[in-house]
Amino acid sequence: MALREILPKINRDYMEPQGGGLRHQAEDGYYVTNTGGDNRVMIGPDVEIFPNKPLEALASFETRAFEAKDAREAGAQLALLCGRSRGPRITAIGSYRNVKSPHLLKLRAAGVVDWKSEGRELFALVFDMPPKKRLMQPGAQKAMHISDDRIIPALIEPALSVLSELHANDIVYGAFSPDNIFMAGADGAEVAILGECLTSAGSFRLDASFETIERSMAQASGRGPGTAKSDLYSLGICVAIALRGFNPLAGKTAQRVIEDKIEHGTYACVVGSERLSSQMTEFLRGVLHDDESARWTLDDALRWLEGRRLSAKQPGINMTAARPFMFRDRKFWNLRSLAMAFAAHISDAAAVLEKDHFDLWLKRNFEDRDLEDRIKKCWEKEEGSLRERVVTSFCMALDPVGPVRYKHLSVFPLGFGTALADAMARDEDVQPYADVIAMQLFSSWVNQRFDDIPDASMLITIFEKCRTFMAQKMPGYGIERVVYMLNRETVCLSPALRDYYVLSPGHLLLALEGVARRANRPDHIFDRHMVAFISVREPKMIDPHLGHLISQDRSYQIIGMVRTLAAIQRRFQIAPVPALGNWVISQIDPAINRYHDADIRKAVKEKVMALQDSGNLMAILELIDNPAWVQEDLQRFTIARREYALLSREASGLMSQLQRRDVYGMGTGRQVAMLVSAVIGVLWIMLMVFMHFSEIW
Repeated sequence: MALREILPKINRDYMEPQGGGLRHQAEDGYYVTNTGGDNRVMIGPDVEIFPNKPLEALASFETRAFEAKDAREAGAQLALLCGRSRGPRITAIGSYRNVKSPHLLKLRAAGVVDWKSEGRELFALVFDMPPKKRLMQPGAQKAMHISDDRIIPALIEPALSVLSELHANDIVYGAFSPDNIFMAGADGAEVAILGECLTSAGSFRLDASFETIERSMAQASGRGPGTAKSDLYSLGICVAIALRGFNPLAGKTAQRVIEDKIEHGTYACVVGSERLSSQMTEFLRGVLHDDESARWTLDDALRWLEGRRLSAKQPGINMTAARPFMFRDRKFWNLRSLAMAFAAHISDAAAVLEKDHFDLWLKRNFEDRDLEDRIKKCWEKEEGSLRERVVTSFCMALDPVGPVRYKHLSVFPLGFGTALADAMARDEDVQPYADVIAMQLFSSWVNQRFDDIPDASMLITIFEKCRTFMAQKMPGYGIERVVYMLNRETVCLSPALRDYYVLSPGHLLLALEGVARRANRPDHIFDRHMVAFISVREPKMIDPHLGHLISQDRSYQIIGMVRTLAAIQRRFQIAPVPALGNWVISQIDPAINRYHDADIRKAVKEKVMALQDSGNLMAILELIDNPAWVQEDLQRFTIARREYALLSREASGLMSQLQRRDVYGMGTGRQVAMLVSAVIGVLWIMLMVFMHFSEIW
């Protein structure tokens, strides 16, 4: 079928818009983009958030609290609004809803809302309104005192029942702190209700006081999700505070808290000289054990709750030097505190490590063959390396269970994705994160503790993939791909989408529709973040077209872009996006110019312009990238090129002859003269023969 016959068919099939208005519902049903024309902030048809009713007392950790109302329920609800950083745990929403315990704040609704007062989208989580009483008010030192005989039914039993259900749903709570524990019931008969844990990544909101020694050494964003053991540890701190009626660690810096725990042990730091029952002493010693291998598991705690007595686990030996090591005019007796100080003062640490007296101090004070082997490998591997890397390696050798410390970073492998996403969302420098991957520091960390880490080989494989991605500079790779691969919670962090909460490629298409309506929209529709985001979240939408997108040919780039956008519109069944369609059309000339026939280019251009305001990306794609049209145009172009080549050769021959005007045509003239002479000669001979025979007759 000729191109000019196909064009009218495309016109009939695609000129009519498919539906009306913007719409998108994610497959899991939790995320709804609010596109209502009024000023109400809705999540679905039933839940309304009231921006004019803030609840400052319930706002925490960079979330904002407002009153909400669910038309299906009586009473007011609590709406918590989250921004793009701090990693709201969106993928855990479904599992959280499966928890039926009355001792956990119930989730009513969740979704993306259009926060019109600020002109941007936010993620909202709506919960039942919590009780007014808390175990401890935010920022306070004094807490609600719970007696020894009430602590189990009031706090421990409800908390363990919630942890048990969360564990069954594969969720680590990661939010145990006294200000996130609400107390319901009459005075003297209160029972705990745990606050939500979804508005931030696991352990992100916790103060160092409520984290284990090694986890508190990491930056809040880099601790990782934690385990049931880390939840029990935080619960143990809360129980000790409730038993004593105050927080003995309040007012101390994070560094002071860590150093005190290292020197005296967590139990001694939080219990002090308080006399507790043997039952509570057993519980607290079990869950607050500083050696993770000896710390109670959730099963241990549940057995204790049933009345079984567990054998006491002795605390591990904390190696202490006979003589202190002097660093920056301070005395250090243990390696963990020294590693912290080295990481905080890299230049001074590098200078100290170059001197022999540090190795001598280690040999004289610590008879540990594993430590000697780690230090020896550091010297062999890091000779001639940059001082930051040298200090990082020695910190890992001195404290192998601590985080990876590099420059200002302090992260565990499982927390790296959250930390990187948080840094990107805040426009911080991410080069140190790239350096950590490029230098394979996590592989070194894992190898030192390979036998102690579950799925150690998987961790090494993941970060080796990240290193491979970092080495590729084309769109869809680099640090942008790493952040989306390591953190499934991360929204699209493109600078162009700063005011949008993009959770999926479908959301991305709707966000681009909003961007397209702006006067100051970017020059290009896709950027590196968008390409990487789609490639990780929905690879089938973009990976087949990635070769076009990264091409140096602008026409191929546009075709790859339109293919991707059309695939997303079709896959997520998104209604017409007229502003985005017009934005695409404004950039589409290079793709139309791919056709060789000037008449076809003109006809396609007219049809494309007729699609303005239709928002039908598939129709635009069919016009600029129809395989049958392209093939026929190419065949006709090939035939035309051959004809042109023949005519060019003929013209070239004529031109070469015209350049010799003095002899031009002489050869042809001779041939014509010879032919004329031959004809005349033949005719003359025939005449003579005829006359001769006429005389005879």
